[in-house]
Amino acid sequence: MRIYENQRPPKYIQIYEWVRGMIREGRLKVGDRIPTEPDLAKQFDSSRMTVRKAIDPLVLEGMVERRQGQGTFVVSNDIVKLTYDVSKPIRFSHEMKQVGLSHHHEVIAAKVINADKRLQQYLNLSEGARVILIKMVLYADGKPMIIERNYFSHEDYHEMLKMNLSVPPLQLLTDEFGIEVKKVKQYISAVCAGKSEMKLFGVDYPLPCIFLEWISCDEKSLPLSVSLCHYRGDSFKFKIPASELVKPDTI
Repeated sequence: MRIYENQRPPKYIQIYEWVRGMIREGRLKVGDRIPTEPDLAKQFDSSRMTVRKAIDPLVLEGMVERRQGQGTFVVSNDIVKLTYDVSKPIRFSHEMKQVGLSHHHEVIAAKVINADKRLQQYLNLSEGARVILIKMVLYADGKPMIIERNYFSHEDYHEMLKMNLSVPPLQLLTDEFGIEVKKVKQYISAVCAGKSEMKLFGVDYPLPCIFLEWISCDEKSLPLSVSLCHYRGDSFKFKIPASELVKPDTI
């Protein structure tokens, strides 16, 4: 996924994608040494510092390993790739159990903030209303996969901040408030990770992400919470259910 309109991506992104593509396509196999920094710098007409910046994310992702005095070697081509089916919304913990991956989440922030216009609209709140923000990083197989910001009406769920947040917030709705999520509205867009997301994902480049706005509703379609989520674009793909092609005369 590339989000660079009318221009080529920066050199370090070009190098990163080229090396990563060579590994994923099997042209560089586990145990192979990747081209040296001088060779890559010459190939892409760049500096060795730019090459180093391109290779660093591959080291963090566990695909390559630097060996003192020997070079950089491929150690894995196994990047976790998950499919999210938008026609069958499911909680992250349940999804990970289905595919057999270890998982956990870390709470980064839990606080009360003023609701902006978007949250007011999604949660049917009046101007000046406050919401609880629970910001989390969700991990699969030890890797940060999703950054999730969950919002709840402070007036309705103020007790949530006193509860055990090692339990996923939507589960707290059921366990502690006796409320079941029955319906989900979803909006999907493509974005790049900002500085905050880059830090939490452990990368220093604008990682392409899939941005999911998830509105949890009760059986009457009344909103209970909003989750704004950055899914790693290099680890997730979204499945859209098949539909009949709309004919021109029906538009």
